[in-house]
Amino acid sequence: MAYATLLVTIGIILVIYSLLAVGMNMHWGDTGLLNFAHAGFFGVGAYTSAILTTPTGSGLLAERVVGFDLPVVVGVVVATVLAALVGVVIALTSVRLEGDYLAMVTLSSAEFIRLVITNESWLTAGAQGINEIPRPMSGAFPLPLGGFIVGYDLFYLAVGLVVLGVCLATFTRLSRSPFGRVLHAIREDEDVPRALGKRTSVFKLKSFGLGAGVAGLAGAMWAHFFFAITPTQFLPALTFSVWAAVIIGGAGSYVGAIAGTVFIVGIRQVTRFIPSDVPFSGDLPFIRLIVIGIALIVVLYYRPQGLFGDRERLAAGQSMEGE
Repeated sequence: MAYATLLVTIGIILVIYSLLAVGMNMHWGDTGLLNFAHAGFFGVGAYTSAILTTPTGSGLLAERVVGFDLPVVVGVVVATVLAALVGVVIALTSVRLEGDYLAMVTLSSAEFIRLVITNESWLTAGAQGINEIPRPMSGAFPLPLGGFIVGYDLFYLAVGLVVLGVCLATFTRLSRSPFGRVLHAIREDEDVPRALGKRTSVFKLKSFGLGAGVAGLAGAMWAHFFFAITPTQFLPALTFSVWAAVIIGGAGSYVGAIAGTVFIVGIRQVTRFIPSDVPFSGDLPFIRLIVIGIALIVVLYYRPQGLFGDRERLAAGQSMEGE
């Protein structure tokens, strides 16, 4: 039973990280935007939903004077919308930037968000974080169903899979729509769609908003499952993990983004169970990064387009080489 519960928990983490990868794939895989603010959007979603669904309270280190105690569904919806708006605001200041400049602006934006969360204790409880975040419908579980007892974690996993399925279908459809084809054109050569009369900056803003919104949704789901959040959960290393998942799976492929996430989450979770008496077990956080880095090198060397790489992007690259 304990192993089943553990597997379900890992499945929920996988679903939440997959949502982050879907949002990142919209930015990088479809539009070619170097976004390093994903951890910030994730944090905005988590804290927005937590603040809206919990009352005010005091802790050992700080007193939070803002809290609304609203239904969970309100918190999740507002968290998604607010994260999307934050993404659009960041994009407004940097949408005309490219490459390294865009990466620096988004990375600094993510750090700014994290510092606000850490220091504005009246709103976020600061470094001590927010606890006792409500779980939706938790009072109805465990639930007898057809001779089986359905636990809350299994219910949450099912809800997460439905949310992920809807997001996957929606973003895949968008990628294949006229809107997605414009994003692909921007990714390959922005001057081409601009010459055809497309307002490429507007398309970039929409891409940023959509990807950030999904990251905010993932943050809200994270907060309501683990019912406690702190600023240290939204460090830049989280963005690196999502980037690695998208690159390994194949930029431009939403199925690939999820496949890459399975690999990354698998590495992170499997190494948690290495006994403490094994040599170098104390260095596991660094060993995980080394393993992920080696996987990135291998994939980029032998299959640059990733495991499920975008055929359109690959064809464009081959045609450029032919010239």
